[in-house]
Amino acid sequence: MAKTQTQRALRGLAIVIVFLGALGGWWCTSRSTSARHPNLILITIDTLRADHVGVYGSTSGATPALDALAEGGVRFDQAQTAVPLTGPSHATILTGQYPPVHGVRGNVVFNLGTKYPTIATLLKRQGYRTAAFVGAYPVAAAFGFNQGFDTFDEEFHESIPGETGAERHANEVIDAALKWLGASGSTATGAEDGARQAPFFAWLHLYDPHAPYVPPSPYRERFAGHPYDGEIAFTDSQLARLFDWLRASGHDNDTYVMALADHGEGLGEHHELTHAVLVYQSTMRVPLIVTGPDVPHGRVVRDRVGTIDVLPTAMALVGFDSDKNLLGRDLRPLMAARPLAGEPLYGESLFGRLNCHWAALREWIKDDWKLIVGREPELYNLAEDPREQRNLAAEEPERVRRMTDELQRGLQRLAPGGDRAQTNPVTVEQEERLRSLGYTAGSGGGGALDDPGLPDPRTHVEYYDRLQLATSAQGPAIARAFEDVQAITRLDPNNPFAFGTFAVMAYRYGSLPVAAAAFARTLTLDPDRPGVRQNFGKLLRDLERYTDSERELRIALEQTTPDDSRTRVNLAETLIAEQKSVEADTLINDVLAREPQNAEALGAKGRLLIAQGRARDAVMYLERATTAGDPETFIELARGYLAAGDAAKARGAATEALRRNPDHPWAMAVLGHSLVLDGQRRPGVEYLQRAVAAGPRRPVVWEALAAGLEAAGNAPLAADCRRKAAAITGSEDPAGTARAPLPTIRARRPHPQVP
Repeated sequence: MAKTQTQRALRGLAIVIVFLGALGGWWCTSRSTSARHPNLILITIDTLRADHVGVYGSTSGATPALDALAEGGVRFDQAQTAVPLTGPSHATILTGQYPPVHGVRGNVVFNLGTKYPTIATLLKRQGYRTAAFVGAYPVAAAFGFNQGFDTFDEEFHESIPGETGAERHANEVIDAALKWLGASGSTATGAEDGARQAPFFAWLHLYDPHAPYVPPSPYRERFAGHPYDGEIAFTDSQLARLFDWLRASGHDNDTYVMALADHGEGLGEHHELTHAVLVYQSTMRVPLIVTGPDVPHGRVVRDRVGTIDVLPTAMALVGFDSDKNLLGRDLRPLMAARPLAGEPLYGESLFGRLNCHWAALREWIKDDWKLIVGREPELYNLAEDPREQRNLAAEEPERVRRMTDELQRGLQRLAPGGDRAQTNPVTVEQEERLRSLGYTAGSGGGGALDDPGLPDPRTHVEYYDRLQLATSAQGPAIARAFEDVQAITRLDPNNPFAFGTFAVMAYRYGSLPVAAAAFARTLTLDPDRPGVRQNFGKLLRDLERYTDSERELRIALEQTTPDDSRTRVNLAETLIAEQKSVEADTLINDVLAREPQNAEALGAKGRLLIAQGRARDAVMYLERATTAGDPETFIELARGYLAAGDAAKARGAATEALRRNPDHPWAMAVLGHSLVLDGQRRPGVEYLQRAVAAGPRRPVVWEALAAGLEAAGNAPLAADCRRKAAAITGSEDPAGTARAPLPTIRARRPHPQVP
């Protein structure tokens, strides 16, 4: 009996020991599994052309940090991006899918869906801590690029004064990343820090080499005459800080780094100054460098690879299998100097098709041969002709036919139901952010993507570059730029980007009817543009064409996103002018319920109350609207004070508007009126005369001048101002002018404010 009890006790003890041993083994395995999987840092440098990196042949001395990274790892000499545009290229890098599959075909009007997991999503599933630090709006969370990230840092700032934040510099990205890495990458010592034992994945996107090239000192001076290289050098110096941290923290021993570019830069080759339109190697070949534990030092891989290979390679490096259905390859055999079967590489640019009504461009690279298909085929042997100077299509018709068939079969595999560009609604704010970075956001205007009857972007790319330069022209160059834009609308009459540029510049030059006609033509060519349509509706309201304005803004409201407050406020403004106050009030209140501090909605509420004869109530809203800091909010406040009978406060608000913009004729008009009513007739008249001499472009300013001059007792000049207001608004219905030839405008000095 005692023996049996003893045996049972021993068996029980053995079970406990086995259980504890198994538990301990699981705990150790769990910890060792986390420790076994290394960290991963993915660095994408926007617009970094491969041959401007030292180890790729540059002699500028701009990239010592990247050069050292390559010396300590593997450099892929012939890496190919899938598309020369930020958003689509990054979508391919992050998902391992080509654009016809992941669906991101341009910036802003396309979203990265959830069908195909990103690297961050895959690693998060494996217990990784994930963070992203991005430098520009085309890869913002708003477009789906935050998928899988615990932390997504996108503290953008203004690109152009007065614009919404759209980018930030490399030092800011690195600062944010180092702060996170310092907290996440240090060795944990307490049980409460157990979560920090998990490996990390960090994506850093650096935007600085993108145009315009304005490097900070001392890189501006060091690379005088070569500002693009100056931007690259500044970016490289910031990457050096990251690499220093890796060494100092010891994480160079347990962290893989993959550094590459999303695309290159034309720099005038093939007549392309920047990127996005063409698919030559100047924008399609990118640097790709990999370092980390057990990665050979100083190895150069000559095989052709693609950014499509980044995801499967990254997953394999840190110890995980990726989806076997991915077209990309695990490049580790090449890194180890072992053979790897080559795969054809696909590339595209739909930028000209979607924005300018030019033919789509697609490329197919097999071995050393590259085919470009558009209006006319081009064929190059990249081994013998890396700068693509000799088109061999006429000499190699059979190869062109064979590769074209392969391209078509490849597209059929990527998009079995036919390739289409599925755009998403875009808000005015999103279009403005994109414009501040030098991009446009066309929807394609309908029709098949591959239409060989459309103009060839390879012969029209100079128009795009000229339009880009025109929008940034200053001083004496503005008049010439404006004339050039008009010329392009005649040379390329079906280009919506050209007419949109013309519309904005016509507004700047004070010809509102011509601007309206240009906006109408833009929307005829590319109807699904709520941002353009909203600007058109606002311009029509300036012209006092309220019925037309309401029509356009209601269409814009249907086309935009449900949370687009600006379009709703804009429609409310037109309804106020039409005395449709009930619906206007509903629209404004709906916006304020969601966004109580929305300055545009607050200003609209104030103007609605003034229209209802409640000027004293209006002032409260108009005062709150001035937090936006825009000079015109202070002008509206001054007008509110005038309506409430408080000339002294009106004078103060108008003075503040003029302080913020000393040349604003509307501010001068309202300040002059305020001074006259406040008993200071002489200085008031001087301001009114200055406003008249400035030649205002909007009827509302001439009406304000008329009111001020009447108060000063100058009825004849007041009547003349009203005639000028009527002359601006007395133009034809835009539907009738949409297809009419646009008149030539003689350029004059523009007003500083732009719609």
